[in-house]
Amino acid sequence: MRKIAAIVAALSFAALAADAGAQERIRVAGAAQPGSVMEGIARTLIENFNKGAGGKYQMEYQFVGSDQELTQQVVRGRLEIGTASLAGAAISVPEGAVMSLPYLWASDAERIWVSDNVVRPVIDDIYLGRGLVIIGMAETGWANVFCKTTCDSPEELKGRRFRVGPATSSKLFWEGMGVNGVQLALPDFFTGLEQGMVEGGDLPFTYYVTTPAAQLAKHYVMTQNYHHDQPFYANKAFFEKLPKDIQALLKSAMPSNEEMRRRQAADYQKRAEAFKAGGGKIVDLTDAQRAAFAARVTPGNEGLVATLPGRSRDLYNAVLEGKKRYAASR
Repeated sequence: MRKIAAIVAALSFAALAADAGAQERIRVAGAAQPGSVMEGIARTLIENFNKGAGGKYQMEYQFVGSDQELTQQVVRGRLEIGTASLAGAAISVPEGAVMSLPYLWASDAERIWVSDNVVRPVIDDIYLGRGLVIIGMAETGWANVFCKTTCDSPEELKGRRFRVGPATSSKLFWEGMGVNGVQLALPDFFTGLEQGMVEGGDLPFTYYVTTPAAQLAKHYVMTQNYHHDQPFYANKAFFEKLPKDIQALLKSAMPSNEEMRRRQAADYQKRAEAFKAGGGKIVDLTDAQRAAFAARVTPGNEGLVATLPGRSRDLYNAVLEGKKRYAASR
């Protein structure tokens, strides 16, 4: 009997020791293609976190091809952390569509100042209300139009079959262009391009060049129709169960805003040169040419905000207030 008791005690001790040494897995889900700058930012987060976690937690990257799907999985707690653009996550957090309203920003400098100094706390609070904790804010860059032939003006786009994204801001832009829109999720978009279902769409360049789109539709036009901010967010229930030091580590492991923007700029320069060397064409528009696109859609921004749910008006008002403060500070 004593021998059996000793064996049971030994096994129990071994189980406790195994539990004490076990690592908790944390998955970071994203739709970023391998080798893309956004995947590189996720890898930096993972590396910094794993170094700081002291072996108690192990973070890893998980590719999920749809922004909408991965965001819903994080909201439901089936994945711990995700990253998707505000527009891509807008099915789960519809207020985010405000930040990708067509031609919302007068300049990059205005966008960065307002986003960092006025808007970010409002976005954080809105995401929290939807069950998500933002741990860092990256950006995927400007969405630009691309196609198989030429699409350098609104007149050239009218009546043609182009992919429309699920975000309401994407629908507003393409309706303003008068295209024959086809709504497709990203994975289906590339198949649609290959099969001739559509002849173009819009994506940020640093994402576009890592996908089949850059081989199937090589004419890229710098329309800068809207900008994609891209938060990294954790499931709220999961985050709140973590020790305080691990919560802090999740946020501090993110590269700084300045570092992420520097990476985006450097990545664009490198990839743009390679793209053009491989037969791709990048069309730089003048301010007047870009204004021709803007004139067709910006009158609809106010009406679109009125249709968005939740705290969309609060976020839009924060943007307008930030723009006033930015102008006064110049």
